[in-house]
Amino acid sequence: MPFIRGYAKRDGTAVRAHWRAPAGTHKQTVLAIGIVAAVFIFGGSGTPAGGAPGGGERLPAPRSSSGVTYPIKWPGWENPASRKDPVPAPTVSYPIRWPGWKQAAPRPVPAVSYPIKWDRSGGGR
Repeated sequence: MPFIRGYAKRDGTAVRAHWRAPAGTHKQTVLAIGIVAAVFIFGGSGTPAGGAPGGGERLPAPRSSSGVTYPIKWPGWENPASRKDPVPAPTVSYPIRWPGWKQAAPRPVPAVSYPIKWDRSGGGR
């Protein structure tokens, strides 16, 4: 929403500074406020999330019974010499030869020769 600074009209009437909503947004603003109000009013009814009927008693949250000791150490971390990064290896060797071919595939020939001469294109430039 743009902020309109105060100004004086041609007839001398002073107009205070104000916020102006863009044209056509009144209906959408009222609808959005109505939806937020409905969610606020009807959304917090106090029933449990599971929808269980009956007493509204809340059960205490389960306690963690974890037997984990920290820091966690994985096997092989103690000996860094055993954890070497793999060396990348090429997956293709060139030239590529297919089974049954006597020689490598011929090199493709380009269909366009550069530079393109525009005076022969027939565009009438």
